[in-house]
Amino acid sequence: MSGITITDLTWKVKNRIDPILHDVSLHLPEGEFYGIIGPNGSGKTSLIRQIMKLQQPDQGTIRINDRLLSELNRSQLAKLASFMSQNRQNQIDFIVQDVVAMGREPYRKRFSPLQHSDHEQINEALELTKCESLREQKLKHLSAGELQRVIIARTIAQDTPWILLDEPISNLDIRYQIELMQIFDELYRHKGKTIVMILHDLNLAMKYCTKLILIDEGSVYAYGDKKDVLTKENLEAVYQMKFRFVEDDEEKCAYLMPEL
Repeated sequence: MSGITITDLTWKVKNRIDPILHDVSLHLPEGEFYGIIGPNGSGKTSLIRQIMKLQQPDQGTIRINDRLLSELNRSQLAKLASFMSQNRQNQIDFIVQDVVAMGREPYRKRFSPLQHSDHEQINEALELTKCESLREQKLKHLSAGELQRVIIARTIAQDTPWILLDEPISNLDIRYQIELMQIFDELYRHKGKTIVMILHDLNLAMKYCTKLILIDEGSVYAYGDKKDVLTKENLEAVYQMKFRFVEDDEEKCAYLMPEL
């Protein structure tokens, strides 16, 4: 079965009674733009790190294209899924082009030079993220928005069918948030990538994602089409506050507003 299948996944932290993830079961078919939403501390990052084999579950299994995640080595997984974490450091004395080239490491033998196909992927990633003019710049001289685009370019250069991102637009001005969401939308719609992204902005999730996973207290509270997940009842139960939908007649859409 193609896609990512998670079955009865539970993960605990040592010296903590309650599990971080509890009996999580999901099937994520390819060809969607998934948003993972939920309150802080609900287990969103832990779920995505489990998929990337950065944490070992206490019970349960994960399969990618019907292959057990536990049986995939690092190189095999790196050709199936790329991951952009929250930990992005710009005080490294690397230039942009070299950082983006790191995305090609799963396809290269150690110390081997970049091939023509590698340069093609690097150039395409730089172009898609509008980073061509930054090619020779050092990371430590970039703005937060520029740095974010470069790290995304590295993720794109890895050229995997699955792209997983942990809060890629956090702490950015709204302009840069929209620019990055448009890049992910392009990857999904026109490059055939399956996106799995942790988001806090429910309105951006409603606009760009095709499927949503609502996490609460380490379990899946709701999963499916965004219109079925982003209901007043679901959101108020999970976020413990009131919400209302505001209709925009001009754009022919609705926006979520918290009621304070």
